[in-house]
Amino acid sequence: MRKKRYYLIGIAGVAMASLAGLLKKKGHEVVGSDQDVYPPMSDMLKSLKIPVFKPYNVFHMKRHKPDIVVIGNAIGRGNPELEYVISNGLPYRSMSDILREEFIAWPSKPWRSRQQRKAIVIAGTHGKTTTTAIVAWILETAGFDPSIFVGGFMRNINSTFKLGKGKYVVLEGDEYDTAFFDKGPKFWHYRPFIGLVNNIELDHIDIYKDLDAIKFAFGRFINLIPQNGLLVVSRENQNAYTLSQKMAKSPIATYGVKSGDYKAKNIKFTDGYISFDVHYNGHLPDSKAGVLSDIRTKLIGKYNISNILGAIAIVKFLKIPDVKIKNAIATFEGVKRRQEIIGEKNGITVIDDYAHHPTAVRLTLDAVRQRFPAYAKASADKHKKRRIVCIFEPGSASSKRRVFEKQYIESFKHADLVYLYKPFNAQSLQKRETFNGKYVSQMLHKNGVLASNFENIDKMLFHMKQHVKPRDVICIMSCRGFDGLYKQIWDIL
Repeated sequence: MRKKRYYLIGIAGVAMASLAGLLKKKGHEVVGSDQDVYPPMSDMLKSLKIPVFKPYNVFHMKRHKPDIVVIGNAIGRGNPELEYVISNGLPYRSMSDILREEFIAWPSKPWRSRQQRKAIVIAGTHGKTTTTAIVAWILETAGFDPSIFVGGFMRNINSTFKLGKGKYVVLEGDEYDTAFFDKGPKFWHYRPFIGLVNNIELDHIDIYKDLDAIKFAFGRFINLIPQNGLLVVSRENQNAYTLSQKMAKSPIATYGVKSGDYKAKNIKFTDGYISFDVHYNGHLPDSKAGVLSDIRTKLIGKYNISNILGAIAIVKFLKIPDVKIKNAIATFEGVKRRQEIIGEKNGITVIDDYAHHPTAVRLTLDAVRQRFPAYAKASADKHKKRRIVCIFEPGSASSKRRVFEKQYIESFKHADLVYLYKPFNAQSLQKRETFNGKYVSQMLHKNGVLASNFENIDKMLFHMKQHVKPRDVICIMSCRGFDGLYKQIWDIL
């Protein structure tokens, strides 16, 4: 392998920092730049001894003379380093290009080298990070030594990536655009051998004009899977299932809590874990029907049962023994900021979550309610209601717009007390198209849900201090760090 000098513009995002780590582990020289760098990615890059320069300045690029410049998808024309790259004819690639070229090799010829890998790509509007991590952990504990690229910190490996020696790479497939010069989704680049689509909904309305545009993107992804590969798709998401019937050229395995080739039976919610049996019909060639009994998981919520079912469909295709599948799921610790229980203080539980799409908000609140019932069955507090306190920051390109306001109102009805914070970085949007927290809180009040809208964190914290009480469960929802809000909340409890 020839050692290369890589320079990553926009290195501090989760995906770009993970790519930097993979490149470093492979033996390349890696440096990068960003406007700002925050934990946890700053800590990860520091531990990897990858230099990060801020803010952007062409001096750093001139000094390091990179062989290849990787352009993050948040970087656009006008960035001084990007303009230098273009003006001077430096070779540049997207993150997805480099992932494919360095860590995925489509097996167009017989298997010869351990450097070649088959891609297992997990896609969908939501749930893909957790599902990717589950698949990766099953392969890891089964001895496959996979390479891993996931959009959140896997608690089991305390990282977002891993460079393995095995022939599989497990990737989270993002439908967001690739780079300023490539407006197609990232997952078109990964050439999946196995692909999973857990759901398809309208999202990313800054780049997709409607649901049909998103279906087109996912349809092309599905069509990339070869005939000797496998498409795994949710039978309970009609958009995903219908599209699979039209676009797939590979075998298809379906899954769902109640319907599909892989489905759950005997679901039991017990304090601390969920248990269930998996029934599968063996419809694929060289497979048999059967039951995988007594699956146990620390994850919460029915939608995580669905995520596990999709993962099981993949690993059964890879002939991983049942005992190893069950052990991996039982020991899977989840992903940071996905229903992550920060802790309990003075009888108040704090949860940090990434949910930002209205469907994800609703499913997360339902999962929290399952884990923390409104009334205890047998305790001194059985007559005291346990409230769910939801704190929501519209931070994604879709959530900061008004397009989903009605859906958010329905989702927030699953909480008892709602705090809405101002949309993050929405200055470029006109007022009439910006998420209106005041309107949403008023509509929630009309539906019997206590809700408040805040423009200032200190005022919101002051209000919370006056109104939260023991047995409350505070669920923070934001697709970004929310300025470390959970630490500030912890301090006032």
